[in-house]
Amino acid sequence: MKKAKPSLTSFQLKCIAALLMVLDHLRQFFPAFPLWFRYLGRLSAPIFFFLTVEGFFHTRNRGRYAARLLGGGIIMAVGSRILTYLFPSDMALYNNIFFSLGLGVALMSAWQQLEETKDEGLFKPVILLILIAMLFTEANIYGIMVVLVFYRFRERKNLLASHYILCSLLPSLLSPLSIKQPFGISYNLSLHQFFVVDYQWMMVLALPFFFIYNGELGSRSPAAKWFFYLFYPAHLWLLYLARYWSAA
Repeated sequence: MKKAKPSLTSFQLKCIAALLMVLDHLRQFFPAFPLWFRYLGRLSAPIFFFLTVEGFFHTRNRGRYAARLLGGGIIMAVGSRILTYLFPSDMALYNNIFFSLGLGVALMSAWQQLEETKDEGLFKPVILLILIAMLFTEANIYGIMVVLVFYRFRERKNLLASHYILCSLLPSLLSPLSIKQPFGISYNLSLHQFFVVDYQWMMVLALPFFFIYNGELGSRSPAAKWFFYLFYPAHLWLLYLARYWSAA
């Protein structure tokens, strides 16, 4: 009798990503936690981007889907600004993945329209504007790369894997080769630099989750649908307040 292959629904993957995200942010707000919390956190965002691309293909209304994510980004930005004003701290509250995800949906929509209509005069400028906007979101260049990889190679898992690995490793490999980094920081090409300092490459470890995703939504309850929209800002705001009160 053959053993059943590992299989996870969208909701199960989202819960795993949320747990990894909490560990990542615990270390972000409280440096006393082990550094490997940040390592595990590198898996979180790629899983959310992967599920967002899947959601793009399964949703009945892509415009509403993008608006919901971007609206969440606006609400979170305003909420974070109010929180940091009322409780000023040396800890910045910059996290807001909603904008990255929402613009990712907008990018895929524009790209698909370009492919279907061939209207380059309209959609190429739109795509360029979205790409520029994404550079100023939390996920920046990583968000652009993974969205395009998940979108373009969704039906070709081998190509998805190879391009995702390249996207994961290339920025970390190129970073030490630059003579000057932003803010005047210089790096030496070393294993310590690659494995410990610039550990963004660890997002490659999220790859197995993309292969055990079974294409099913999982829980269809309203609570499951809105879980991430509420949990994401709530846990960050609570961590920020905990950091503020612990330093008082």
